[in-house]
Amino acid sequence: MAMEEYLVYRLKFKSFSHAAEFLKRVAEVADRLGHHPDVELKYVNLTLRLTTNDAGNKITEKDRRLAEEIEKIIAEMRDYIA
Repeated sequence: MAMEEYLVYRLKFKSFSHAAEFLKRVAEVADRLGHHPDVELKYVNLTLRLTTNDAGNKITEKDRRLAEEIEKIIAEMRDYIA
């Protein structure tokens, strides 16, 4: 069995609309970078999992670049995160 690696973000927002806005911003960055996270949104709880499928579900530079951009969005939207 192969070992899978992920960078995981688990965030709780103050409202569903804040979570949706955050996800929209992540989607824009992901489209620009051509690398997309696995997403799970349940009301105000958002989980993002970053891995590179083409590398056998390992963390690569693509994941690190996306994580850097996600960190910027988190900083910009920190007032909306519970």
